[in-house]
Amino acid sequence: MKIWMYRRPYILHSKSVTIDDETAIIGSSNMDMRSFGLNMEISMLVRGGEFVHEMRAVEQRHRDLSREQPLRSAVLDNLARLTSALQ
Repeated sequence: MKIWMYRRPYILHSKSVTIDDETAIIGSSNMDMRSFGLNMEISMLVRGGEFVHEMRAVEQRHRDLSREQPLRSAVLDNLARLTSALQ
């Protein structure tokens, strides 16, 4: 898995995923049980090759304007999240 960091000063808070050549999910929901079950969030499953093709073009434009997060930074960020409740 790669984590991409959108270049500053802008913030990108995209919540979409393309699954295969025919299926995509787009919406406001985070991908966790709390958002699915407790919060008033919504996601839409879309089927259609043309839609998925357009979504992948958008995703690629976002990656073109981003940089890949180094593995060390990702590990340190995740470690900080894991220990945040203990601090």
